[in-house]
Amino acid sequence: MDPLPNPAPLASKLRNTLVRYHGIGDGEWRVAKKTKDATVWRKPSEEFSGYLYKAQGVVEDVTNRIVDHIRPGPFRLDWDSLMTSMDIMETFEENCCVMRYTTAGQLWNIIAPREFVDFSYTTAYEDGLLTCG
Repeated sequence: MDPLPNPAPLASKLRNTLVRYHGIGDGEWRVAKKTKDATVWRKPSEEFSGYLYKAQGVVEDVTNRIVDHIRPGPFRLDWDSLMTSMDIMETFEENCCVMRYTTAGQLWNIIAPREFVDFSYTTAYEDGLLTCG
C-alpha cells in the first residue's frame, strides 16, 4: 500500500465536520434507540446516501477505558458482533489511524461478508468526545 499523504489536513477537516454535525439542531434528529443510560439519534445525510448517527449517554467508568472501546483496537472486537477481524494499518497519532476490518455475513450470507478500509478519528470536545470512521 502506498504511504498516505500528511493526515493533518484530513484530521482537521474531520474535526471541523464533527463539530458542525454536533451543532445540528435537535429538531433535525429523530430518536433511533433509547435506553435508560443512552440515546441514539439519526438523520438523513446530505453528503452521502445513508444516515448520520449521534449517541449520548452517561457511563460511570474511567474516561480512557471507555475511549479504548470506541476507537479502533482490540476492545472493538469484544462488543461489535458483526466485526470478525480488524487491523490497524497505520497510526498517525493516538486518536487518528487507518484501519481495515471485515464484517460477518448476514441473513444466511445473503449479505456477504465485507471488507472495509476506514480513516478513524476521535477528538475531545467540550465535555465529551466526537468520533468518526
